[in-house]
Formats: sequence, structure tokens, C-alpha cells
Amino acid sequence: MSSSFQPEKMSFLDSLPFDRLLWLVPFFFMLHNMEEAPFMENWSKRVPLKAHPNISTKQFVIAVTILTLGGFILTFLGVEIWGRPTGYLLILGIQMVLAFNAFVPHIFTTIRFRLYSPGVVSALLFTLPFSFYLFRRALTENLLTWTQFWDLLGLAPFVMVLSALLSLKIGQMFAK
Repeated sequence: MSSSFQPEKMSFLDSLPFDRLLWLVPFFFMLHNMEEAPFMENWSKRVPLKAHPNISTKQFVIAVTILTLGGFILTFLGVEIWGRPTGYLLILGIQMVLAFNAFVPHIFTTIRFRLYSPGVVSALLFTLPFSFYLFRRALTENLLTWTQFWDLLGLAPFVMVLSALLSLKIGQMFAK
């Protein structure tokens, strides 16, 4: 045996089949929402953003619970029922929304206001690295084309705003 022989190391993520890897999307989404929830009410009162309404913790927890459950349900449908290509694109679309959300508002508001933005830590530690890995792997394994990637990126801001407004409105109704 040669001393220069080194077995190829495979990362945990590389060892997962792609359909199992997609289950990390709602899991990381849940962690992100758990970071945001306790701090969002105070943050929304401190930051001078007209685009971001003042919200209560109860309202926000209801909203992110709806979104998180929706993420798990859509992942189940996408992986276990619909499969490729439709289901995979749906889940990749969710991850694209999360990746966009990492930049706007989390990283942007943290830099702009020099103030911790709830969710920025999980965005930097989980969302962005996992997004880069997931999209690179999807492209490499021909599960996603560049055209689909750009389409998902173009839709992400609209889906993010629509889902946030809708879930916050539902949260507001139930928080009363």
C-alpha cells in the first residue's frame, strides 16, 4: 500500500440521494424561522422601513408556522408524490425564495441599519451555503437547467412577498 494513497472523502451531503437532500429544504427553513420568531416584533418596531409592518410575535409565529408547514407539505408532495421534474422544481423554487430572502431583507437590512436582522445568522450559516450546494448539484446532475434556474430566481421575489403578506395577514386574523 502506497503512503500517498488517500481514500476519497465524501461529504454527508454528497452521500445523500437528491430526493433525500431535498428534505433538508423545509428543515433549514424551520431553523431559519425559529431564529426569526423571538426577535421580529422588537426588530420591526426599531427599523424605519415602511415596507415592513410592525407585527406582534404571536402574529409572526402563526405566519411562519403556516409557511413552515407549507414547506414540509410541499416537500412531501414534491418528493414522494410528484417526483421529477415537477416536484423537484417546486422544492428548488422554495429554496430559491429562501436564498433570495437571505439577501433581501436579511443581509441588506443588517448592513444598511448596522443592526442584527432576525434570520441573518441562519441565512449566512445554513441558507446560503446549502443553496449554493443544492443548485450546483441540481445543475451538475441535470435536474435543473440554467433557464429554469434563472426563471426560479426571477419568480422568487414575487413569491416571497406574496407568501409573506398572505401569511402575515392570516397570522393577524388568528392573533386577535
